[in-house]
Order: sequence, then structure tokens, then C-alpha cells
Amino acid sequence: MGAAHGPTAPVLNRIQRDIRQYSLFQGVLLVLERLQLAHPNLEDEAVYERLQFVANPSMGFPGCDIEGVEFIQDTDGLRARMQVNLISLSGAGSPLPAFYGEQALGDGPDGNPTREFLDLFNDRLQRLLLPIWQKYRYRARFAKGAKDTLSVHLLSLVGLRSDRMEKSPDINWKRLLPYLGVLSMRVQSAELIESILRYYFKHPAMQIEQCMERRVSIPPAQRCKLGQANSELGMDLVLGEDVFDRSGKFRLHIRELDWDGFHSFLPPGRYFQPLRSLVRFTLRDPLDYDIQLHLRQDEIRELRLGASNPCRLGWTSWLGHEHAMPSVTLGNGTH
Repeated sequence: MGAAHGPTAPVLNRIQRDIRQYSLFQGVLLVLERLQLAHPNLEDEAVYERLQFVANPSMGFPGCDIEGVEFIQDTDGLRARMQVNLISLSGAGSPLPAFYGEQALGDGPDGNPTREFLDLFNDRLQRLLLPIWQKYRYRARFAKGAKDTLSVHLLSLVGLRSDRMEKSPDINWKRLLPYLGVLSMRVQSAELIESILRYYFKHPAMQIEQCMERRVSIPPAQRCKLGQANSELGMDLVLGEDVFDRSGKFRLHIRELDWDGFHSFLPPGRYFQPLRSLVRFTLRDPLDYDIQLHLRQDEIRELRLGASNPCRLGWTSWLGHEHAMPSVTLGNGTH
């Protein structure tokens, strides 16, 4: 078979040669993948319509699910015709009287009208097999970027609609699919946040230090004014303009980082914004937090003056290699 502008692509020849080795759904998905590459602007349903199913009219016992596949290059682009051995109105498994199957065998000068007529129904019947098989198999329904219907519904359970995901493109939302069950719970714990962050960033050395001490400024309307407001002893009287608090802040420690990993969590590293966005998403309460990065001792680079200096002033520069404490604390408002 020749294409419009030359011979068939080698990958298509290989698929045609080896298609009998695949099961029906493996072969269909493989052919659809090649059609999708040939028509990148078409929707999945439109690509599926470019695959035609025909039945194998042979009365012999089939030795495989797929008898063959043919790729056709026409004016509308690449199409495919697949001959299958499963449920059909012709062939060995036909429910029709035997003389219909006998009429579908062979070809005359004008083709075989009986087989072509039966294939109109075979195509619609066999086209239903793939969506039936996919319905209860999530891995088969999954689309790139979690754009399939089931993934969209699952992400909606934790408040992730498509418009919100578009507003936070720095997070790979599909990586949260295994944790949708715990994310949908109202219970919040440090262990839950740790497990989500460890899984998402594939870094096991993440730990949350709870109840960090901080100083909280008292709003002017809530400060003590003798004889005017907030001056009742033992009730609402507080001396000063700020108080110590241990209930509203935690610290995320990311330990055992190599040089490249340390920089990836620093601004403007590739993990900096996703980490901040993911922590904000997993928090149920408006807690304050900071992030402390810990570089491995053997990963410290020497500070050198000149253009070849690998260190960044204030982030990865320490005076003294042996006694350096290679850690950096990033506040919640760090940009």
C-alpha cells in the first residue's frame, strides 16, 4: 500500500505486520495512537471515527482477535480499516442463518454486496466494544493531563474544577489522584501533608515541625486603652502591641538535598512555586508557615570570587566549609 506522497511509514508497516499478536483492545488503542499522531487537532471521538471495523468472513476457527489492519491515505488524511474475528454478523460466530455467511464469502466483479451490507452493522456493533471495555477500567480511560471525564469528576470531589487548575498551572494536579480520598476528608494532620508532599516531589526526607513560636501583632482595635477599651483584667486585657503564639505556625523541613535539589526549591527554582501552591491547597486552616531547606554536608560548594562561582549570595554561600550550617529558611512571603 502506498501513501499519497510516498510509501507507507515504517512504523505503520510494523503495525500491519504484527497486529495479529495483539489482543483486540491493545491493537485498537495502538492504531488509535497512530491516527491521533496523524490528526493532532481532532478530538478523541473524531479520531475513533477514522477507524473502520469490518468482520472476517472466514468460516474457520479464528486464531487471534484481529485478522489484519490496513492504513489508507486519502484526501482527508490517514484512515484505518481493521478486520476482527470477534462478534459479528458474518464469519464463524455469526448468529444469522448459514447461507448469509456463505454469501459473504468471496468477491465478485463488483465486490461482495452482502458482506459490505453486513459490515455496516458490524462496524457499529464492534465500535461499542472499546467503550464497554474502558468503562470500568480507569487506566484505559485516563487521558493525558487528567482531561478525561472520570478524572475531572474525581478531582471535583476535592474542589478542583478545571478553571481552578488552569489558574494554578505550576502544579501537576494529576499526581494528586492517588490522594483524592484523604484530601477530601475534613481531618487535617501534619502526617497527611507530609505524605502528600513526599509523594508529589518524590523526596522522602520531608518533615513538619509543629507549634512554631512566633510574635503576632495585635490589631489596634483590640489593644488595651485604659478606661476606653480592652482593659478588663483577666478578660480582654493584654499588655503590649504583640503576643507570643504557638498555635498558628509550622515549619516544613526538607532534608538530605543535593546541590541541584537544593536550588530547585529556592526561588525561582522549578519546585518553589509548586511547593507553595501545594501547601496552601492542603491546608484547611489559614496557618502561617516557613520552609527550611537542608543541604547535605558533602554537597557544599566552595565560595570563590569570579564569574565561575557556583554559589548564590544569601542562598548557597557560606564562609568556612567545615563548620558551615548548610540550611536556608524561606518565609511564607518569600518571592
